[in-house]
Amino acid sequence: MKNKILLGCAVAVSALLAASCNDFLTEDPKGKLVPDEFYSNQEEVNMGVYALYAEVQAFQCNSNPLIVQCQGDDVTSTTGSNKAAYLSADAYEVPSDTKGLDDNWRRLYAIIRAANMLIDNIGDADMPQEEKNIAFGQAYYWRAFSYFSLVRIFGPLPMNLHNEPDNNSTALSSVEDVYTQIVEDLIAAEQCDLPAKYSGDYRSIDGQNIYVSQQTVKATLAAVYMGMAGYPLNKTEYYSMAADKAKEVVDGVNNGIYDQSVLSDWAQVYSYGNNHHNETLLGIDFNATLGGWTDGDSQMSSCHQFGTLFGGWGDFLPERRYWKNFPDGPRKDAIFAKQLLLNDRTNTVDWWATTDGQPYNGSNAVVTEYRPMFVVFTVNEDASGSPIAAPYDYTLPAWDGMCMNKRHQIIRYSEVLCWFAEASARSGKYESEARTALKQVRQRAYADATKVTEVDGLSGDALAEAAYTEHGYEVAGNMFALVTRRADEFRMNRLKENYDYRTGAQDEVLVPAGTLTNSVDGNGVPFTYTLTADVVLDEEMQVQAAWGGESSIYQIYPPKETEKNNNLRR
Repeated sequence: MKNKILLGCAVAVSALLAASCNDFLTEDPKGKLVPDEFYSNQEEVNMGVYALYAEVQAFQCNSNPLIVQCQGDDVTSTTGSNKAAYLSADAYEVPSDTKGLDDNWRRLYAIIRAANMLIDNIGDADMPQEEKNIAFGQAYYWRAFSYFSLVRIFGPLPMNLHNEPDNNSTALSSVEDVYTQIVEDLIAAEQCDLPAKYSGDYRSIDGQNIYVSQQTVKATLAAVYMGMAGYPLNKTEYYSMAADKAKEVVDGVNNGIYDQSVLSDWAQVYSYGNNHHNETLLGIDFNATLGGWTDGDSQMSSCHQFGTLFGGWGDFLPERRYWKNFPDGPRKDAIFAKQLLLNDRTNTVDWWATTDGQPYNGSNAVVTEYRPMFVVFTVNEDASGSPIAAPYDYTLPAWDGMCMNKRHQIIRYSEVLCWFAEASARSGKYESEARTALKQVRQRAYADATKVTEVDGLSGDALAEAAYTEHGYEVAGNMFALVTRRADEFRMNRLKENYDYRTGAQDEVLVPAGTLTNSVDGNGVPFTYTLTADVVLDEEMQVQAAWGGESSIYQIYPPKETEKNNNLRR
């Protein structure tokens, strides 16, 4: 109910935002409500902050804005259906369907406009300075978040910090200038001295922060500094600054200043039964009424496989090679379904199962997509068809509703530990503490204890690479993370490795011969068989586009925007 009230307040102010700054490149200020006549007191400023968070919800509510994440080596999509845009990103092609680019650009710039309104208009509001600082901090943070998201996808950007009309003539700011503004905004948010722990309606839920906290700002600064240290700026000196900033968060946790921890049980990380936990530094909440279809409802619960499996959408499916190389343990069991329950709600099968016990030939797969399944956003349902508040269980039916309030986890403390370890190792700082941080992440994730103890022997480049790889495992399947696997590979300028692999994939053993496999035949009758041959990589991707360097890494500007602004040209 609380989120519904918040959304109602936000809708009212969003209407004002739409009227006053619908598109800052084409704004006509005549006849609009003057903003400084609105942001005059605490209640009105609060409504402006709620409107800002409504735009954040809208950016996160479905998978379209995250389609570009298919460039990463962890994720692809299903073939056919309405997935052309996803597969174009997977193949590093210019998409014919630009819905992902359109939604990413539109939603993030809407956040920027809402943030600008607050920054420009609350200075004279009649309210305590502490409350002003909280509002300013939210606005500066989400503006920085939006530009950080955009610059890693599109490169140079038109920046507008005051919603000023310009007749679609805003020039592009360089990547370096965009990063400069991102850092300025985050430092401004940091100087607002935001609370570490919020209480009260709209600012916290189930004892966990909704609003951005001081530790979230510091963690984000660490991630941004790491971004500046890598591609395309390659200012490696920023790894030292990233290590320092991440250490502030780690030290704050160790000293009891910040109420964050690494959950002991990986199954609880994405569990709907543990929707709000203190491993999350930054999470996005959605409406508590199930089954809606608004910008305030998360539509991600349907992103598992479809066809054979409960009518899911199949938006984000695992790359087979990434699944194969993913280390066994509690983390893998929590991120991927160990087996797949069929629509008969009785039989579970291996994703590589065939209906005749013979090697896969393109038509005998039990699971049409012939891929594993991410279950980061998937929840089970009970006999009445209601979602179950518990970790996902692959032996039980998946809830087939489309919208729910499962929290999107944008930054987790385990990620900060990985960032601290990697940035420290790359800058030659805090190596002992960096090893301790990486061991803390691995201890929960692996069944093999040697994966923890071997960290003690790592230093320098080996420690940095181990932390980099570990972070990819931590966010696999979570396309809404501030730093996804694609973002990590972008920073390290390794996306071409994915392109090279997809254009010339070699046969690679995914499941060895001799493995006992659960299957069903063409009539749905269950049986088991032993693989007589290796299951090898069988990528259906036929990449046609030649590698274009920067033009392959960055996405084209949305055509709807280039039609309005001639500066949006490469």
